[in-house]
Amino acid sequence: MNLLSPHIALYRLFDLADEIDLSRLSTPRLRLSRARLGAVRFQNPPAEVELGARSVEGLSGLLTARLYEFGVVSLSFRIHLGERVPWEVFLDKGLNIPELPFWEGFFLAELAALEPYLQGALLRPEEKRLSEEFAVYHALGLEGAKAHEPPVDLTPLWMGTQEEFAPEVRREMERYRYSYSTEDLALLGFDRVLILDSEGIWDVADLVEFVHAQLLELSYYDRVLTEELEAVPEVLKHRGLWGYGKLQRLSRRLMARHAEIADVRARMEGALRITEDLFYAKIYRAALELYGAHELERSVEEKLRVLEATYAMVTEEVAHLRTQAVEVAILALIAFEVLRALH
Repeated sequence: MNLLSPHIALYRLFDLADEIDLSRLSTPRLRLSRARLGAVRFQNPPAEVELGARSVEGLSGLLTARLYEFGVVSLSFRIHLGERVPWEVFLDKGLNIPELPFWEGFFLAELAALEPYLQGALLRPEEKRLSEEFAVYHALGLEGAKAHEPPVDLTPLWMGTQEEFAPEVRREMERYRYSYSTEDLALLGFDRVLILDSEGIWDVADLVEFVHAQLLELSYYDRVLTEELEAVPEVLKHRGLWGYGKLQRLSRRLMARHAEIADVRARMEGALRITEDLFYAKIYRAALELYGAHELERSVEEKLRVLEATYAMVTEEVAHLRTQAVEVAILALIAFEVLRALH
């Protein structure tokens, strides 16, 4: 059984800055191929940069960058394996190529080469960079078979290993299989995606990439909130008038951080709208569930609530200290006037 024109695409996503000003870059924007006009809409589509052909350790492919306005850069390296490749050969390559040890250095070097081009567009660059990775397997289909019911076992590719899998694993896999017609199949895995599409469309990979970009940004702000909340007890040790300045600075920082995160979350939630396309809506929702976006969102929401409560407490403490300071100043002034009158 041969796969027709299979590709393996390796993705690495990096959180580079708080924001990328895409208006400063003269690059084309992402547009999904199959989506009905208006049914799937990016509020501000990511910019695309074709970086050209690359060859690494005997593997040749096309390197592309996508730039998201909320500070994420995605690099993808797409390797074409041939026009007709036996399923067994493809499975072996699919399991082994993403695990090769040189990919980390390759993507970091390419990112470093891209950064000078982005210099004027990166707003508030991030020093501690988070990253995400996944792989996409794409083919035009299986020779002599319908794509939506392939006559091969997809479980090893979905799980990323060759094993004797229990029936429960296969049942779980079925939850993440989607077809638009008999000529296509999309199978979502935790860190890999299989797409069989007779028209050569990569829309599902683009949606999964977008979800990973959202995950990266949520992870960043989850970490930021954790660090902010961990720093609060140290500042609160300085009670009384001597700690007034530190508490006032803490109050301003908490207010600014809350406003920043609330703004970014609002922009992320409105970044992609799927209104009338059930196929893409299902895939998008499944990817959010599978990759843990909902858990991260709940974590960020909970920490934001704690941040709000902490801000209210610190603001109350600052107001109390300000009142104390005024009272002390009044008493000191009265004492001074009394002493001066007695003198």
